[in-house]
Amino acid sequence: MILAEKITALRKKNEWSQEDLAEKLNVSRQSISKWESGASLPDMNRVLDMSRIFGVTTDYLLKDELAETVYNEGEEGTLPKVTAETANRYLDDSAHYGRQTALFVMLCVLSPVPLLILAAFSQMPGSAVSENLAGGVGVVILLLMIAGAVAGFITTGNRMKQYEYLKNGDFETAYGVSGIVGERAGAYESRYNAGIVTGVVLCILSPVPLVAAGLMELSDATYVFFTALLLVIVACGVYLFVNVGTAHESFQLLLRQGEYNPVWQKENQKSRKLGGFYWPIITAIYLGSSFITMRWDITWVIWPVAGLVWAGISALLRKEQ
Repeated sequence: MILAEKITALRKKNEWSQEDLAEKLNVSRQSISKWESGASLPDMNRVLDMSRIFGVTTDYLLKDELAETVYNEGEEGTLPKVTAETANRYLDDSAHYGRQTALFVMLCVLSPVPLLILAAFSQMPGSAVSENLAGGVGVVILLLMIAGAVAGFITTGNRMKQYEYLKNGDFETAYGVSGIVGERAGAYESRYNAGIVTGVVLCILSPVPLVAAGLMELSDATYVFFTALLLVIVACGVYLFVNVGTAHESFQLLLRQGEYNPVWQKENQKSRKLGGFYWPIITAIYLGSSFITMRWDITWVIWPVAGLVWAGISALLRKEQ
C-alpha cells in the first residue's frame, strides 16, 4: 500500500472520521482528504505525528511494502540527531557554498565573453588585434576560466561532504530544531522569491540587446559586443538562481519538505540518477556546438530547450512510479 491508502486504513481501523484525525493532528479536514486521495503529501513532522497517533513506525507509513510494526515512543533511534547547533552550522555553510557555487557557474557562463570581445575588436577597422590572435587568446582565457570553475566546484563540494548523510535522509532532528529552521526559512522566503523573480526577468530580457542590434542594423563588431552582453545578463540571472536556490534547498532538506519529503525522495530516485547523466551531456553539447559553429549568440538556446525537455522527462518518470 502507498501512504494515502495506509492513512485511510489506519484511520478506519481506529474508527475515526476525517474530522477526528484532523483534530488530533491540528490540521484541516481538507488536508486529511487530500492526503488520503493522494492529491498532496504530508510533511515529515505530520508523518511523525501520525506514527505516534496510529501506533506504527514511520517506516511502515513511508515504505510501500512493509508489514505493520508497532511504534514504541520510548524506543531510542539509531539515526544521528541533528541538534540546533548542527542545523545552524549546516544552513550557514550551505549559504556560503551557494554563493561560491553561483560564482563558479557564473564563471562558466562568462567564459566565452573575452573571446567574443576580442573577436569584436579584431573586426574593427584598423584594429591591431588580428582574428587569429583574438581567437587564440580568447580560447586560452575561456579554458582557464572553465578550469578555475571546475577546480572551485571540486573544492567547495569536498567541504560539504560532511553533510552527505543529511541529503540521504539518514538523520533525526532534535526537539525544537524544526521550529528554529522553520523560522529561518520563513525569514528567507522573501529573499528567495525576489532572487528567483529577478533571475527569470534577466534571462527573459537577455536577448533584448541582440534584437536592438538587429533592428538598428549595427556593425558586426557591435553585434558581437551585444552577444557578450547577453551572456553577462544571463550569467547574472544564473548566479541568482544558484545562490538563492541552494540556500532554499538547505531549508527544505532539514524540514523534509519539497523534493526531500521521504515519499517524494523515493519517487524521484530515477529522476535524480538520470539527471546525473543528462546535464553533463547537455553541457558537452553546448560547448561542442558553440566551439564548432562559433555562434555563441545562438547556442545558448540549448539551455532553455534542455530545461523544458527535462521537465517533460521528470513528469513522465513520476507518472510511471
